[in-house]
Amino acid sequence: MRRLLWVIPGFFVLAAAGCLTAPESRPVPDALPINLAHLEHLSEDVVRGDSVLRIVHIYAEAPDYHWVDDPDEGTACVDDVARAAVLYLRLYELTGDEAVRRTAEKLLRFVLYMQRADGLFYNFVYSNRLDINTTHQNSRAEPFGWWAGRAVWALGTAADVLRRANPRMAAQAAAAARRALVHLDRTWLVHYPRTRRVGGRTVPEWLVYRYGSDASSELLLGLVRLQKAAPDTSLARMIRQLAEGMALMQYGSMARHPYGAHASWIDTWHGWGNAQTQALAEAGYLESAIYEAEHFYPRLLVYGWMYAMSLDDSTQVQRYEQIAYAVRCVAVGLIRLYERTGDVRYATMAGLAASWLTGNNEAGVPMYDPATGRGYDGITGPGTVNRNAGAESTIEALYTMLEVSRHEPARRWLYARGAPPVEVTHEGTRYAYRIFNVQEKNATRSVAVVLNLSAERLALLEGEALARFLREVTTEPVHH
Repeated sequence: MRRLLWVIPGFFVLAAAGCLTAPESRPVPDALPINLAHLEHLSEDVVRGDSVLRIVHIYAEAPDYHWVDDPDEGTACVDDVARAAVLYLRLYELTGDEAVRRTAEKLLRFVLYMQRADGLFYNFVYSNRLDINTTHQNSRAEPFGWWAGRAVWALGTAADVLRRANPRMAAQAAAAARRALVHLDRTWLVHYPRTRRVGGRTVPEWLVYRYGSDASSELLLGLVRLQKAAPDTSLARMIRQLAEGMALMQYGSMARHPYGAHASWIDTWHGWGNAQTQALAEAGYLESAIYEAEHFYPRLLVYGWMYAMSLDDSTQVQRYEQIAYAVRCVAVGLIRLYERTGDVRYATMAGLAASWLTGNNEAGVPMYDPATGRGYDGITGPGTVNRNAGAESTIEALYTMLEVSRHEPARRWLYARGAPPVEVTHEGTRYAYRIFNVQEKNATRSVAVVLNLSAERLALLEGEALARFLREVTTEPVHH
């Protein structure tokens, strides 16, 4: 069943008219606003011949939030326009709103404009909106990398979502994606199944940039959509090889560094762009996605967000910046697992992860403002917020809020607040846990994310189960 959409200029409200695909979703009385006003402010239509393209300005700085160009890179890029296209296509898929579809198509025209005849993509345009930056290191078309992967994500999504509403553009998007994928095969997948050993770990050599599990995850999201639109054996092989490589780059467990995380690179994990669980869940490769959701994601919820960590040295942890782009990867990944498995624990954790956007973070500050639609650019240190609101943070915040708000078991924890984490040993068993509380009308609802570090098991406890657990473990001294 579809959800209804009311449109107030720049302002979307997804209202409860039933569920889509999620198990146990229910209509909800309170609608959640998804405010597109700031994203619309960042956007600009550009005429090229008979076509209208839409760009999204990369930067907008506080306090006035005027557009700010980068003198070296330019004013807009495929990276951000493609992720905006994914957001609008998803909104259209959920609502059927024709104005949303038309906006998505203008964004897609820009992505297509940035593709070379050989299928590869440039990234940036200069301040005059149409001259392409072909020389900057973050804009060159070769090799197949981040912006090509994000372009394929948008184009693959368009090929699937627009099949009925605009079959011509859907076919154009599919053809453009396939032209790009020739280079994926020639440049990276040609190395399959070669691996190497690094620091005692097995590392595949056929991912994007050879070792880029992070960039491969965003690409995989597009391949899954493209395969859904027009299945073929070549795409199925690419999906399988990328999924296999990403799963191979998962190390450790709940109590063993790096805790079951999917590595981003040969020696590093970082949060931004690390969408392996989301991509693997959408591709149907659940085992590796579930392992990260059961082992690593709960550690983030209990101990707090990180920016990056070394795979070789567990003491080398970088906590800042904390950004919406990293939160989306976790929250939407958990949503996709909930949709695939029906396990409500994943929906609960998705809501808790997304509560970072509503103020459940180290700064205690909402990082998404529903009144303006701004997604703020990050937490740069203890209690310090970057109040700029550029394209990346705004789109990632909107996408996260959209996906989490669709499912009542996730949405109910969206405004949760966490107590400090606790570590305790009870009868020889080591636990780490954190209690989250949310106000519901006249009552407080609580859930504890509990890591049994001895048995390496996850539990989410509420009600009497939580009360019993606390009675048992607080009979001994605890360490905060």
